[in-house]
Amino acid sequence: MRGEWNGLQALLLKECLYPYYIHYFAHQLQLDLVAAYKDVSKVHNFFKTLNFVVNVISSSSKRNDQLHDAQIAKISHLTKVGELEIGTCTNQIRTLQRPGDTRWSSNFKSICSLMRLFAPSYVVLNEIAIEGSTSSQRGDAAYALTHALSFDFVIVMHMMNEIIGITDKLCQTLQQKSIDIVNAMALVSTTKILIQKLRDEGWQSLVD
Repeated sequence: MRGEWNGLQALLLKECLYPYYIHYFAHQLQLDLVAAYKDVSKVHNFFKTLNFVVNVISSSSKRNDQLHDAQIAKISHLTKVGELEIGTCTNQIRTLQRPGDTRWSSNFKSICSLMRLFAPSYVVLNEIAIEGSTSSQRGDAAYALTHALSFDFVIVMHMMNEIIGITDKLCQTLQQKSIDIVNAMALVSTTKILIQKLRDEGWQSLVD
C-alpha cells in the first residue's frame, strides 16, 4: 500500500500531489501474530508446507476439479453409511484457502479449509504423485503428501487452529467501527486468559 514506486500511495501521488499517507494501524495485530509464529521454526515450517500444499492442489482448474470430485465421492460414501445428513446448504463443495500475511483471518481460514478437506486433498495429491504429467508435478505432490501426513504438521495444524481461533475473534472485533478503547482492552485481556488456559489445560486433549 505504501510502496514508493508501485504502491497505492505512489499511484495516488501521480494523480494528485496533496494526499499524505497514514499507516493502517489495524494491520499491526495481524502482522505481530505473523512475526510471532515465524519465530517458532516448527510453526513457520507448518505454514510453508500449508501454503505449498494449497498451491499444488489449486494450481490449475483440473486439480480443483479433482478436489471437487474427491469431495463428492467422500460425501456420497458418508451419506450411504448414514454419517451425513442430506439437506439444503449442507455438504457443500469447498475449495482450499490460501494464507496471507496481511489478509485478516486468511491464515485461520486456510487451516480450517485444509482440516475440512484433508481426506480429499490426500486423494488429489496421491493421484498427482502417481499420474502427474511431468516428473516435477509428481515430485511436488509426493513432497507435499509426505509433509502433510507427518506428525509435526498435523499436531501443529490442530494447535494453530486452537490458538488462531482464539485470536481471530479478537482481530474481527477490533475491526468493528463501534468498538471503543475500554471494550477493546477488555477483549485483549480475555484473549490472553483464553490462551493461558489453553497453555495450562489444553495440551493433553490436543495430543489425545
